[in-house]
Amino acid sequence: GDSSEHYFRDQSLPVSYRPHAGLESVGTEALFNLSIRHNPIVEGIRSADYNYRTADTDLFAETDNKQSEESADNTVLLGKQQNWGLHPKTPDEAKVQTTLLNEAVLCRQTVANGSGNVVSMAPMKVFQTDTAFPEAPDGWLVLSMEHSGSRDTAYTHTFTAIPAQHAFRPERTTPRPHIAGTLPARVTAAENCTYAYIDDMGRYRVKLPFDLDEWSPGGESRPVRLAKPYAGPEYGIHFPLHEGTEVMLSFVQGNPDRPYISGVMHDSAHPDHIPADWNTRNVIRTWANNKLRMEDQKGQEHIKLATDYQKSQLNLGHIVDSSREKRGENGEGFELRTDGWGAVRAGKGILISADAQGKADGNVLDMEAAIKQLKEALDMAQGLAKAAKRAEIPLGDQESSGSSKNLMEQGENYGNGVSVDLDADGLKSAGLIASAPAGIVLSTPKDVQASATENIMHTAGNNIHNSAFKKFTVAAGEVIRMFAQTLGIKMVASKGDVVLQAQQDNITAAAAKDVRIESVNGEVIISAAKKLTLVCDGSYITIGGGQVEIGTPGQIINKSSAWQKVGPASQSIQSSMPKAAKGQLELHHFYNMEHQPGVKGGKFTVTDSSGQVRTGLLDDIGRAIVSGLAEGAAKVVYHPDPRNGHEEADINKEAFEINSFIEQEKVSNIKEQINQFKQAAESVSSLVNSAKDINPSQALKQLSSQVKTEAVKQVRQHLEKSLKNTVTQSLSETVKHTFKK
Repeated sequence: GDSSEHYFRDQSLPVSYRPHAGLESVGTEALFNLSIRHNPIVEGIRSADYNYRTADTDLFAETDNKQSEESADNTVLLGKQQNWGLHPKTPDEAKVQTTLLNEAVLCRQTVANGSGNVVSMAPMKVFQTDTAFPEAPDGWLVLSMEHSGSRDTAYTHTFTAIPAQHAFRPERTTPRPHIAGTLPARVTAAENCTYAYIDDMGRYRVKLPFDLDEWSPGGESRPVRLAKPYAGPEYGIHFPLHEGTEVMLSFVQGNPDRPYISGVMHDSAHPDHIPADWNTRNVIRTWANNKLRMEDQKGQEHIKLATDYQKSQLNLGHIVDSSREKRGENGEGFELRTDGWGAVRAGKGILISADAQGKADGNVLDMEAAIKQLKEALDMAQGLAKAAKRAEIPLGDQESSGSSKNLMEQGENYGNGVSVDLDADGLKSAGLIASAPAGIVLSTPKDVQASATENIMHTAGNNIHNSAFKKFTVAAGEVIRMFAQTLGIKMVASKGDVVLQAQQDNITAAAAKDVRIESVNGEVIISAAKKLTLVCDGSYITIGGGQVEIGTPGQIINKSSAWQKVGPASQSIQSSMPKAAKGQLELHHFYNMEHQPGVKGGKFTVTDSSGQVRTGLLDDIGRAIVSGLAEGAAKVVYHPDPRNGHEEADINKEAFEINSFIEQEKVSNIKEQINQFKQAAESVSSLVNSAKDINPSQALKQLSSQVKTEAVKQVRQHLEKSLKNTVTQSLSETVKHTFKK
């Protein structure tokens, strides 16, 4: 048993110990001899193990057989015995196993052998002797006996015993079960399990070929771990094993109770995905045909990463089809394709370049070619800007002061947002750079749109061609400028009218040489609503105000076959000038407090498409309507929150008091204060008028300023305690007005 308390103990008298000494005690039961052998034992036992289910649990246990220096001689101890792989699941199991091993050692430290003729003696029975032995204060536990006797020989026996205070543990003579090598097995799964049948720890169920019993699907074994080439906390390599896959089972320390999957095998039912003629290919292919293929054949090296879903692929190097043939004459380099959507995203910027970088030698974001191209464009643009400046045609932006920056000055920031964010080391901000030495083509059967919040700049070393099969529209919110340096500007309409209008301002046409206006098959009509003046070399003709005035410093020569003078006449021409449309804009602003009422008094500035600037204030709920704006896009700027500098609680209190001032009882209080003030003023006036010795007007003149000043001061101080400054100012004016009366 696990305790010496459960041994069978005879309550009869102690057994007599009577060595023969050449004599024999006939008929008396006794022990004839008893020899005691002392064996050295280990100092203690240590055991340890590892349980992957609870990897952080310490399964170490230890016993100590040392006795105190006062009670025993420790020189018979042989050192520590260490054991690994007893397979405990918990620290308590480890402690129990270590204790059992130590008890097996202790029960063999002292062993007694003897003989006698005590009939009642039996194995696993404790007996006492009438002679005390210090090794066995609790008696002796019989482990084994041999009996002998015959008709001519009296009954005797021999026995082996140990001290009864120790728990007896039989010596292990049978070796532990052990499996050397590996065993084949197949992965199993539960019913209707399309994919791999694994648990939360990535373990599988398997069935061994010699297991002929029927089991419920997925219950053929306990969960078995899969050995992997790479693993770690929340990372590793895992390719799920599906039902029917052949695996090889190995066993930890050969223990049949500790199997694991050490390898996965192909067989005739599950052939290898790499045939014999693919001996240069390295392929990872999953159950659903997701694959990573790496080709090592010389001259055809490539990598392919692909999935069948919407045929999404990344091909690098020598690009081939399913028959290993090159995909076209230019089937080299890389291809990223999908039948679905695609996105390329980089938070710090993207460089798309067709500029060569031989043998991948150079910086990743090397854009020297792109920077060179942009600098050449800048030089050319600055040259044109100089010519335009000489022609008094500013090509730059209009500054707020009204003066213009020509393109030469603007060229310092040419490509703002792009070129100034580039250098030889790469992008400095999140931009997209596309560079190609042989050209860039954009083509679509639908629309192409280029949009920028700030500027779009087009520069070409030769020509810029813009063509439209139907309509070509150019619109600008401020101004359109066109400048040609050498060959002029030609504008031709094959059909239809050419309309040139300045709907709100002037048209100025000037030429260094001739100006020619011609109608080939019609007439030329020049009309002015007020006055028409023709001037040449000091002579002039002015038409306007119902008369024609002709003036010249020289002669007027009339060459005609006839000159006819008739009565007065007039003619008018209907103007086709459209009126500029006006729009209306509704504003509603919360100052980042969408769930709060609007802010009264918030200032805003609106700039319409014609450049007209309008300013105003928001109403009590943060709204405003701006009318009379030109049609088109408008820019709205909200000025800083007028409440800045106040705490939010004060702002809410102020808004409540102001908005509810007229509607609350404060109205009656204010009126009452004003009435009291009027009564006080009347009393002062009555007092002054009653002074007979003083001229009333003179007295009032002397006293009114002091009385009024003091009274106004008192009222203002009182009102400022409960009202805001805006209301106080209004009431003060009312008080002053009362005194004036």
